[in-house]
Amino acid sequence: MNVTLLADGLGFTEGPICLPDNRMAVVSMSRGSVIVLERDGSVVAEHRVGGGPNGLALGPDGEFYVAQNGGIWAAHAAAEPGIQVIRDGEVSYLARGMGAPNDLAFGPDGRLWVTDSREQVDFSRLERALPGRVWAVDIDSGEAELQLEGPVFVNGIAFDGDRLYLTETVSGQVSKYDVTQGHTIDRANVYTVTDGHPDGLAIDGAGRLWVATTSGDRIDIVGPGGALEASHRLPAGSMPTNICCGPTGSGEFYVTAAGAGAVLRLGGCADHQ
Repeated sequence: MNVTLLADGLGFTEGPICLPDNRMAVVSMSRGSVIVLERDGSVVAEHRVGGGPNGLALGPDGEFYVAQNGGIWAAHAAAEPGIQVIRDGEVSYLARGMGAPNDLAFGPDGRLWVTDSREQVDFSRLERALPGRVWAVDIDSGEAELQLEGPVFVNGIAFDGDRLYLTETVSGQVSKYDVTQGHTIDRANVYTVTDGHPDGLAIDGAGRLWVATTSGDRIDIVGPGGALEASHRLPAGSMPTNICCGPTGSGEFYVTAAGAGAVLRLGGCADHQ
């Protein structure tokens, strides 16, 4: 696997997604924006949403859904926490009343599932930390249903069929839940990150988890059974916050490297797509 720089100078990057036209989009928490990138890394568009956009998902009609943390970390301005929508360049809110939405993904029920970290956690006073939450939001009505409450600083989210995967940054755990009739059941710990903290994750075609380890400056690849299959080192100080699969057949993954204000391209991954 080879690591190359796709784009830099983007601020505190997070939430990468690959678009149908093979472009990609990321959020910049420090710039309060969603940035669309061409395949060569050039900026195609930048949508200002304010606050601290933390995660990104693409809707069925090409709209962007943004997990807006309100500006509580890595941001220079405040905004109301919630789920924002960018449609035809216009920004609006789909859902409000959350603490600090972090990441989001569409579930098997068609709803938008959202991790809510709720606050900036003080690692030296974890006994005072609020329990994290997971919401499921109907994208037509904006109705948000609370699915989970408990893990402190719940963070990354991804689905593999009817199975939900979450990262818990403080504990270092990656957990899984079965989703039945729109509700989560049967939590199990899949993997625990050491030397780093799990943030965002992606799932490849073989069901392997690609976990961004932030301070660990690497991507851990975890098999469906929970065994660590490989760790891929990134440049020192990268601070990988999230990862997504590249275009089908490209053998690529994209990583938001917030420490470098950049997006990295991982090439030569054909066996993992």
